[in-house]
Amino acid sequence: MLNTWNLGDFSSHITVDQKNKRLIINGYTQGIKPSLFSAQLIDLAIKNRLEKIWLWALPADVPEFIQGGFCTEGNIFRGYDKEFSVSIAYYVSRKRAYSDKLQAENDIIHSIRTEPIRRPPVLPQGMELKLLNESFARQISQVLKEVFISYPTPMDSQYITSLIQNGNIFAGIFSEEKLIAVSAAYPDLNFNRCEMTDCATIEEHRGNSLTESLLFFLEQEIQKRGSFNIYTLARAQSFGMNKVFHRLGYRFQGRLINNCHIAGSFEDMNLWVK
Repeated sequence: MLNTWNLGDFSSHITVDQKNKRLIINGYTQGIKPSLFSAQLIDLAIKNRLEKIWLWALPADVPEFIQGGFCTEGNIFRGYDKEFSVSIAYYVSRKRAYSDKLQAENDIIHSIRTEPIRRPPVLPQGMELKLLNESFARQISQVLKEVFISYPTPMDSQYITSLIQNGNIFAGIFSEEKLIAVSAAYPDLNFNRCEMTDCATIEEHRGNSLTESLLFFLEQEIQKRGSFNIYTLARAQSFGMNKVFHRLGYRFQGRLINNCHIAGSFEDMNLWVK
């Protein structure tokens, strides 16, 4: 379950994410004292028996957070290689901080970088791509549940409906009027960034680059709404998904260790930025 907290005078949105055993801090008020803030965050994580703190930090504050025991895991840049925000983490659980898959995940990155950047191919005949409103929430939920054994966020139609009502954008591909693939874009106006997420294609239709088509379509929709820093978190063990983002021109900019529970276990997530 996701609960949002306010931590005293810091006016920061704190999410206690019991499902993924982590504390999420999606930005904070500029000018806080990182040493004091980090101590309170660690206190809150321990109190709630969480294993990881995940915080998007301002670049200037990172050294002080590191002194408090945090480590950097990735960056989002804003033009001319200027840092926009830094993904940092604190591991309450030492076990959570360890991944034995790093070499295999690095091999995937090295391998896919030989792939050319390209535009998505034309959709196979008989398929249709379109935006999805709240009336498709149940179908979106069914696709996600069919593809993933477990997922970091709820997959029920009520939660998906709330996401769409709050301005998040879903797109889907249909074959014979059946929804067979979905992807979503979560614009964040406060931090001028947009996460591309919820990518799922049912098994019998994989291999047709449907996710590439959906993401390219969503990027165009996002551009209509403003200038966003676009990023995604892809399962580090998924050759296919990492290849998709590389092909679309995203840059690999970090790895979040054991970041969330997806497809049956905690997994490392690669940060890709466009």
